[in-house]
Amino acid sequence: TLAAAHVNHCLRGEASDGDEAFCRALCVQWEVPLRVERVDVAALSREQGIGIEEAGRNARYDFFAECAARTPTAAAPPQVVLAHTLSDRIETFLMNAARGAALRGLCSIPPRRKQLTIHNEQLTIIRPLIECTRAQVEAYCTAHGLQYRNDETNADAAYRRNLVRNEVIPLLELEGEPMRRMFRSLEADEAYLTAAAQTYSGDLSAAPEAIKGRVLRDKLVQLGREPTQAGMRELEKQNPAYGRTKPAFAKKTLQIEHLDENFTKNLPNMPKEGLANCLDCDTISGDLSFGHRIAGDKMRLCNAVGTKSFKQLCQEHGIAPGRRELLHVARDAKGLVWIETLGPAHRCRITEHTRRALQMKVSEPE
Repeated sequence: TLAAAHVNHCLRGEASDGDEAFCRALCVQWEVPLRVERVDVAALSREQGIGIEEAGRNARYDFFAECAARTPTAAAPPQVVLAHTLSDRIETFLMNAARGAALRGLCSIPPRRKQLTIHNEQLTIIRPLIECTRAQVEAYCTAHGLQYRNDETNADAAYRRNLVRNEVIPLLELEGEPMRRMFRSLEADEAYLTAAAQTYSGDLSAAPEAIKGRVLRDKLVQLGREPTQAGMRELEKQNPAYGRTKPAFAKKTLQIEHLDENFTKNLPNMPKEGLANCLDCDTISGDLSFGHRIAGDKMRLCNAVGTKSFKQLCQEHGIAPGRRELLHVARDAKGLVWIETLGPAHRCRITEHTRRALQMKVSEPE
């Protein structure tokens, strides 16, 4: 069963609306169901303190997760099919190389990405055009009389990716079979080293760097946390011999207690620091889960103005990057509802109308 999804980023005025109209007309013509989401990406970028490109990507993938969650399926989970080409992959490879990426980053855009977790939704991303160049796709459209839309900002050299696309790649002639061979080789090396890291059980302090980095990264992923360099350094610092002992994160315990009506009777006497670790049960949407930060996390703090990214909230409250990776969080179907040290989301705060509550207690073992 095929369905289409389109996100209008509202960045290019009439051109953005034209893209949306084109998608609507095409899907009507081909009798393919379409879901459309309009997102003010510029406002999202300002609100979260991130770049336009990152904000747009987050909006798209959030929408894909929502579409997947609402798509009925009799067998395997729905797959999200994206149109990235070999040309896109080469651009990303060069940009990652310029940032000093490791082998995983040099592999660039993967043809298939299993179990990508976005807001608790498990997605499988596939890219069937990843071995076709952009020129080949355009030639196919021309040969078969297929119309398509072009984003005029793709020619704007103010964007780094456009500079790479329009000047660097043509100069180096990075297209076709040589690049396909390179990516296949990089993927094979990455797969081997990743498998070796997953079976590693020795003293991590004596491990080869290629193995050590992957072991640390995998441990962060297993803990439901974003595998940042800061998090990996903190993990290694707290437990150099990770392969032989329990992770440092296991030392910190999160306890959850249900508070009944007797709690609400004493609300006026409860100190603010106690309320900062409480949630109103009746405001929680769907199931509640606990873990650590994931990419795209954002929240409006209790009595604060505006929704902000997890990173921005931590920066404003002076929480160091390494410590951010250790913070417990709680989330429901709509997103974050509580962050350790920072407190509850505004929508789940305790009020005079609260009748049932949850209290979180974080403690270190004696």
